[in-house]
Amino acid sequence: MWLNTGTLLSLCAISGGVVSAYQPNYRISPIDGSKIALPTKEQLQFQEKEIGVLIHFEIATYLSIDGCNNVPNLVPNPSLFDPTLINTDAWMDTITALGAKYATLVAKHNCGFTTWPSEVTFQDRENQTVSYNYTIAQSPVRGKNVVRSFVDSAQKYDIGHGFYYSVVVNNYLNVQNSDVRPNSWAPGQVNITNSTYDQIVYDQLSDLWKNYGNLTEIWFDGGYSSSQKDKIQALLEETQPQAVIFNGCDTNGTCLSENSIRWIGTEAGQAPDENWSTGVTNDGGDSTSPYFCPAECDTTLQTDDRWFFGVDQPLRSIEEMIDVYHQTVGRNCLLELDLTPDRSGLIPASYAARYKQLGDFISSCYGKPATSNAVHSSTKNGEYSITLDYPTAIDRIVLMEDQSNGQVIRSYEVFAKIVDSQDANGTLNVPFTLISNGTSVGHKKIDIFDRAISTTEIFINTTYVDTPKWRSVSLHLCDQLAANGTSTEAD
Repeated sequence: MWLNTGTLLSLCAISGGVVSAYQPNYRISPIDGSKIALPTKEQLQFQEKEIGVLIHFEIATYLSIDGCNNVPNLVPNPSLFDPTLINTDAWMDTITALGAKYATLVAKHNCGFTTWPSEVTFQDRENQTVSYNYTIAQSPVRGKNVVRSFVDSAQKYDIGHGFYYSVVVNNYLNVQNSDVRPNSWAPGQVNITNSTYDQIVYDQLSDLWKNYGNLTEIWFDGGYSSSQKDKIQALLEETQPQAVIFNGCDTNGTCLSENSIRWIGTEAGQAPDENWSTGVTNDGGDSTSPYFCPAECDTTLQTDDRWFFGVDQPLRSIEEMIDVYHQTVGRNCLLELDLTPDRSGLIPASYAARYKQLGDFISSCYGKPATSNAVHSSTKNGEYSITLDYPTAIDRIVLMEDQSNGQVIRSYEVFAKIVDSQDANGTLNVPFTLISNGTSVGHKKIDIFDRAISTTEIFINTTYVDTPKWRSVSLHLCDQLAANGTSTEAD
């Protein structure tokens, strides 16, 4: 993909320990005095989207390797970039079929090539004014602007749009880890100073953030340098204060934005079963943290962690992708799935079919509950019950917490009155049986049972740091494909 997030640079280390102006927003629990982190409306709106895509399409699409990562002298010739059939509306058709609600485009990756005609000029080390001549304008499709087409299509389809821009690596400008490499320049690279590089980053981000509407997500991958931080933060506050920022907080709590989103710590498409909406570490988070910072789970459709299109690269099976959904969205994590146009600029048909398969499964399984005639009730002590008119077959439960005043549920247990269909009539004294339990609920938690059951009543018990407000609880029965593709049984 991009700079391997497994080797993510610490913002604290990069920024020399400069403390952000943003401080955590929290309230005090009336029960035990603990801190309850409070979300921004933008963070809650982003969690509501549940599924998005990260579109990898630029000059690295035309390489046999997966981008310019860790190959600092590689500057692919812009003549390679020749997407003769590109149609960003077709991208949105696939995104819509998946059920994704936002899309983040890689506008510039580590090679340094920009998919919009950047018109930035700068001084090289010989004090000559030169243009940033490594863009789509230098390619065979000069005159096109992928960024503009992407934004126009996203707005047409009502898909939230955002940008990924690699700040810390730019092979064209001979930059690694935010520093220009001294005394070493390969063919195609431009010789500049660090201060010039900082200005180029600022100018290109200004272009992206000022001229393409209100962004849903801004993706920082690998951090930024101390000399860039203040100007980037000021630009963000000026131009895109509503955007959520992936990787917006360092693990020590230094945050670029109050609308920060954290990385889950893996690209496998799997969150820990205990995954909180709070905390700033690259893992399942921390229920006691004063920072509300939901997790995002980024992963690929192609096998072998391949992000850019790979010729003859196999796809992950539909069973595996269903498992990914349950272990991300079903564990309080946003799923950001890679979308990979091929060298023609289209989504390959087999890829589009797999995205649609996943979208169709999600809508068929979770589009409506298995119980249309049920009585729902909740109490002030965090209990929730569902009473059914007749024994109903289910194999999973979806729990959603109202987090508008913070995530407060700390654990839960789900009980059911299980009845055998042959003995259901006249059965009044069926005991409750524990069928699932867990800790974090957050935006959404999906528990899949070992086997389907018939039940007449569901009861949920919780522990909490303030009286919970349930957003919804729903019961579902899904097809065998779901069971084959998952192993997240109640425990």
